[in-house]
Amino acid sequence: MPFSHSSEELKAIQRFTVPTIANALETFNALPANEGFCSPNMKCMFPELGTMIGYAVTARITSDLPPSEARPALPDAELWRFVASKPGPKVVVVQDMDTPAKGAIWGEFNSNVYRALGCVGTVTEGGVRDLEGVSGLGFHLFATQVLPSHAYAFFMDYGGPVRVGGMIVRTGDLVVGDRHGVIYIPEDVSLGELAKVAEEIERLEQEVFDFCQSPEFNIDDMEKLDRSVAERWPRPMGQDKPAVRSI
Repeated sequence: MPFSHSSEELKAIQRFTVPTIANALETFNALPANEGFCSPNMKCMFPELGTMIGYAVTARITSDLPPSEARPALPDAELWRFVASKPGPKVVVVQDMDTPAKGAIWGEFNSNVYRALGCVGTVTEGGVRDLEGVSGLGFHLFATQVLPSHAYAFFMDYGGPVRVGGMIVRTGDLVVGDRHGVIYIPEDVSLGELAKVAEEIERLEQEVFDFCQSPEFNIDDMEKLDRSVAERWPRPMGQDKPAVRSI
């Protein structure tokens, strides 16, 4: 695994929404502002579960054609042992190589198995099913489709880079998701510093929200407050100017 964090650091990030984390990440200049997150076709199936955070364990599947000598199915236990060897919390990140996906490899069975292996959810460029059975497990599902059948779905390989919702994910990447979507936090970003920045952004935003909802609201004072908040917005690391605000 490229990096790991304490449970306290992970919990500090998990208390924020993904948009707030994304806003805070902008101040670190670790990624271009239009990278590092999944496209809107990646859907959160259980938004009531809040924020998911964990280290990616990656795999690729196919679902449209049965296994063959050219594309043999990977023994399930081999992947289980790979996942079990990685520290948690873990998120299984799966790319279905068929476009569009024909079957759902992720449902009640895999959710139970991988939960027992220390996984907190899955992010799949493909289908999921058995939503009623999975919803009570507290296991996060992010997927591009809901499908009724597994068709010919089987695991092909694991451990390499995968593309999900337009985002490249590698085993060990720290991924975060909630009802807004899925992002990843680069290795060189300190979670402790990220949490501090996110907290400061929330505080500054709340000043604006409180004034907008007060009977004293007026455009002249709003303009002054907006300018004040912009001046106090967290700076990108090593720079004197505030980051572009994304309230």
